[in-house]
Amino acid sequence: MKFSLQKPTDKQFIEICKFIKEFELDNRDLRKEQFIVAVDNTNVLGFGRLRQHADCMELCSLGVVTPHRRKGIGKAIVNQLIKSTANSVFLVCIIPDFFRPFGFRIVEEYPASVKDKLNYCTQELVVPETYVAMLLLFKVKGCVLY
Repeated sequence: MKFSLQKPTDKQFIEICKFIKEFELDNRDLRKEQFIVAVDNTNVLGFGRLRQHADCMELCSLGVVTPHRRKGIGKAIVNQLIKSTANSVFLVCIIPDFFRPFGFRIVEEYPASVKDKLNYCTQELVVPETYVAMLLLFKVKGCVLY
């Protein structure tokens, strides 16, 4: 499937916000500049964002429009988001196996903003699966930056 990754237009950002509500994803502090969108011509196929907190960077609000799932769009978005930062990245999810191939690992210790995200998810975005916190460490010449 052919698609491109780009910063969303204003119209695409409105669509992304609708999908975030539909998919029951984290809709807090949404800002257009945080997002990468996958598009086929002008159709939104998927999206994801990097959210900067005071104490860490978070990958969140990742979604692929239902008919376009399992076509590599989510993986391409995650790769692009990871490439766009030089920081270690946290996330909270119910699908850790999806994120392991990128280098994310489940962690038991994390910053306050990730704890807040876990609380938000378990109280507001209730699902039968268990939420976990994950971390992708950024490495520079043998040093790990957190």
